[in-house]
Amino acid sequence: MSEKFLYLFLNGATLLSTLALSFDKKVHFYKKWKYLFPSIAIVASFFIIWDVFFTDMGIWGFNNRYLTGFYIANLPIEEWLFFITSPYSCVFIYEVLLCYFPKPVIPEKAIKYITYPLAILLLLTAAVFFSRLYTLITFSFMGGALLAHRHFIKEAKMEYFYIAYLVILVPFFMVNGVLTGSWIEEPVVWYNNEENLGIRLGTVPFEDIFYGMLLVFGNTVLYESFRTLFTKSSTTMI
Repeated sequence: MSEKFLYLFLNGATLLSTLALSFDKKVHFYKKWKYLFPSIAIVASFFIIWDVFFTDMGIWGFNNRYLTGFYIANLPIEEWLFFITSPYSCVFIYEVLLCYFPKPVIPEKAIKYITYPLAILLLLTAAVFFSRLYTLITFSFMGGALLAHRHFIKEAKMEYFYIAYLVILVPFFMVNGVLTGSWIEEPVVWYNNEENLGIRLGTVPFEDIFYGMLLVFGNTVLYESFRTLFTKSSTTMI
């Protein structure tokens, strides 16, 4: 495989690893695409605007050595595909847990003891390191999203979301490890460390964990919102 197809290959591997399993008889994930694809489109629009802004600001960038060379709005096509393939696989994992584990590992009553400390820690870190733009925006958005969901939206089943994201972190570090250069000569995606905490887990910036969490969380919330909307619409028609 030519190195120019590396990021494209990672997108394909991410999607194919779950696409074939989408037809599992217990999960029937393909029947839920009508909830998923609108969610992906909406959340991807938000993240692409964010991505374009950060790329233009030099907060991060991309190594042409590992890209096919097709760009839209100053972003490589591979980055656009990332906002489709990654949410697809992550929401699939969330749905698998819902289907195969009717009794969640985390009791619903315990969710607030995870959500509030995490949200407060993220918001405090954003406030302390407000001059570091990647840290400020990522932690502010994630902390705010958790609190907003807890008090106003309440669509995602958080007792499943937290476990799902812990599972997701395994392939996350594998893929991001490649993108940030742990297994290759140069990183596919480079970061300006003046705009983040400078903490790396391997070669992965610490902020990436919560950037990814926000991406998955946004898709999960909308996925559940569309599921509720479609279910209500079907019930009304009957």
